Amino acid sequence: MCRRAPLKVSPEQRAVGGAAVGFPVYICTMQAIDWLLEEDNPPVRYLTLKHLLGKPEAAPELALAKSRLMQYNVTLGILRHGERFWGDDKKAYEKYTGKYWQVIFLGQFLADGKDPRIAAGIGTILGQHEWMLRVPIKDGAQCLIANVLAGLTRLGYGEHPVVQRERETLAQRVVHDGGIDCGVMGYSLLPYCYMAQPKLLLCFSQMPPASRTPAMKSAIKLLVSRLLEHEVFVYVPGNQADWRKVLSRSPGRSGLPPSRTVKQWVSDQKDAFLLERGPGDPKTKQGWLKFGFPLHYNSDVLEAMYALAESGTPMSAALERPLNVIESKMTLEGKWVMENSLNGKMWVDVETLGKPSKWLTYYALRVLSHFGRAPLPDGGGSLPETEPPARASGPRRACTTRKPPARRSAR
Repeated sequence: MCRRAPLKVSPEQRAVGGAAVGFPVYICTMQAIDWLLEEDNPPVRYLTLKHLLGKPEAAPELALAKSRLMQYNVTLGILRHGERFWGDDKKAYEKYTGKYWQVIFLGQFLADGKDPRIAAGIGTILGQHEWMLRVPIKDGAQCLIANVLAGLTRLGYGEHPVVQRERETLAQRVVHDGGIDCGVMGYSLLPYCYMAQPKLLLCFSQMPPASRTPAMKSAIKLLVSRLLEHEVFVYVPGNQADWRKVLSRSPGRSGLPPSRTVKQWVSDQKDAFLLERGPGDPKTKQGWLKFGFPLHYNSDVLEAMYALAESGTPMSAALERPLNVIESKMTLEGKWVMENSLNGKMWVDVETLGKPSKWLTYYALRVLSHFGRAPLPDGGGSLPETEPPARASGPRRACTTRKPPARRSAR
C-alpha cells in the first residue's frame, strides 16, 4: 500500500526541482499513471502522456492519443444533445445545459473545436460580436466570461479577434478595479470576489507568455498575489457569521423611506460594521476542500493551485498549506476521489461521486509535479534519489512499502 501524504521531507527537498520523495510514493505515482493511461478516458491519457510523462508533440504515441480525443464518451454524450442547446439563445447561460456551459465543458474535455458538431455552434457565438457585454460585468458575470473565454481558447479559438478583444477587456477591467468587482460583493465583507480568481487566472494563463498583453500580465500578477496573500483558501472573513445576522435584519424595501433602497441600507450597515469590528481574522473556505471536476463558477484548492501552476508561479511558503491539503487527499492507491460533482445537472455525468477520479488524479499530480512534490519520469518531474526498478509490463496491482535498493556508486 502507498504511504499517505503529506510526505515527511525537509523544506530543502520541497523546493522546485529538488524534490526527494520516498520510494513507496514513487511506486504509487507510477501505478496511478498506469491507470491514467488506460484507454477509457482519451483526454486524460493524452494529458498524462504530454504533461506527466513529457512526451514531445512529434511522438507517435502522443499523436495517436490526440487523434482519439473526440472518442471520449462524455464529449459524445454532450454532442448528442447539440440540437437542443446550440440554437437556444434564450437559455444560453442556463446552468448547466446552456450552450455557453457546453463551450466550457467541451473545452475542458479537449474536444476538437473544428469538428462540425461544435464549429457551427461556436460560429454563432463568435458572430454575436458583443456577446460578452450582454451580461453586465458589474452584475457578477466575470467568472462566467472567464470560463467561456477559456473554453473557446481550449477549443482552438484563442486567436480569434472576438476572443482576443473580450479577453483584453476582461484583463483591463480586473486591473482597473484592483480585483474582481462584482455587485454581490456589496453584501460581503470582502472587498472583491475571491472565489472567481482561479477562473480568471486560468483564462489569462492559457495564453503563452509571449502572447500576453501588458493588461493580462498585470492581471495575472494581481490575481496571483491575492491568492498567495491568503494561502489560496484561507480567506473567509472571521466575522462573516455575525455580518449575516445583520443582513437578516434587513427591513426590506417596504420598511425604508421612499428615498432609500435596500442596497443603500446594506452599504451603511456594512460601513458601520467594518468600522466597529473589521472583517475578522480570515478562516478556511470549507467548500474549497472538496475537490470536483468539472466545476462551476466556484473553485476549490486543486483548481486554484492548478491555475497558479499554469501561470508559472514558483514554490513559496504560502503554498505549503494548500499543497498539504492536496497531498492529504491521496488514497492508498495513489489516486484522488471525486468529492464534488455536477452529475445530474449536466447533459452527461462525469465519472462517479465518491469514487477515484482520473481527472482529479491527473490534475493533482500535475500540480504536485510543478511545485516539486511528485516524482515523475521522463522529464515530467523530479525523480527520487533512489534507483527505481524496471517497470513491469501490464498494470501494477498494489503499491509496495519495501525498502528502496541501495544507491549505485558514482562512476
